[in-house]
Amino acid sequence: MTSNPLTLVSSSSSEPDPVPADVRAVIDLFATHLAKVAFPEVDAAVLRKQADEVRAEAKAIAAARAALAAAEAKVEARLATLTETTTRAIAYARIYGQAHPDRKAILDAVTALDAPTETPVTSIKRRGRPPKQRDGSAELFVQPESQ
Repeated sequence: MTSNPLTLVSSSSSEPDPVPADVRAVIDLFATHLAKVAFPEVDAAVLRKQADEVRAEAKAIAAARAALAAAEAKVEARLATLTETTTRAIAYARIYGQAHPDRKAILDAVTALDAPTETPVTSIKRRGRPPKQRDGSAELFVQPESQ
C-alpha cells in the first residue's frame, strides 16, 4: 500500500478529525486502489474536497465556540464589576440618605434595596431541557370520579 494521502488534508492540530474513520477509509480506498478509476461525480479528488470542506466547517465551529467562550467570560467579568459597583453605590446612597434626614425618601428607597446578589454565570441562559418537576404525587393518570 502507498503512503496515506490523507495526512496532507487532515487537521494538524490536536483536535480530532471530524471526518469519521469509515469515511476516511473510503477516501483512502479511492486514493490508493481506485486512484485511476472515476465514477460519475465520485473519485478521490471529489471525496478529498468534501472531506476538506467538512474539516473547514468544523474549524469554523471551533472558532465560533472559542469566540462564544471569550464573550461569556467577558460578560461574567463585566457582571462582577457591575455587581461590585452597585454594592458601592448602595453604600454611598445610604450614607447620603443618613446625612440628609430631610430626604427620607432616599433613605427609604436605599433601605428597600438589599445588597445586590451575585448572579452566577449559569443564570445567563441554561441550555437543554429543563429538569422534570415532581410534585410528589405518585399518580401519573388521574381516574375520573364516578358519580
